[in-house]
Amino acid sequence: VVHWPLSVLPAPPLHPFLNEYFLQFDTWFPLFGVLSVALFAGYLLVCVIFGIFKVGVRLMCMTLHPMRYGKTLMNAFMFNTMWILLCAIPVVQFCTEAFDSYARYTTIGAILGVQVKYLKFFRYFFENNVFVYCLLGIFVLTTIVLGWKPKDEPSSSKKLKAALVAQKRGGK
Repeated sequence: VVHWPLSVLPAPPLHPFLNEYFLQFDTWFPLFGVLSVALFAGYLLVCVIFGIFKVGVRLMCMTLHPMRYGKTLMNAFMFNTMWILLCAIPVVQFCTEAFDSYARYTTIGAILGVQVKYLKFFRYFFENNVFVYCLLGIFVLTTIVLGWKPKDEPSSSKKLKAALVAQKRGGK
């Protein structure tokens, strides 16, 4: 979160922050720099998995493809796996953009930083940092929602049925 306002949002970065941290590993043992970036990207994917578990529990008045130990159906497992795989591409794109100094001469830096960034359709999104601001907006919205209701409360079919019956009686 601290890395965004220092390195990602301002046009000339104010401070290299995590880029400097990763680059200092390359001065004495390059594998540690790669491993630390991989751990950070893995951490972001673990955050996606925890987010999928939270959304499965907190979606208004019903659960949507819940993930429960020993009770997860195959279609729910495949649906959540699809979301994890779909989120892997934005995680790589975010890491490439956030750690541009570290990913400067890499293949993924060339693909996302040069080729995809200047495609006719995507160029406007990258020039205006739309993806970064969307991610920041989701972060702020999630912080507000989790601050408002931090506990998991699984939906109950009995509560939903009672609410529907009460509404049906009140509507007549």
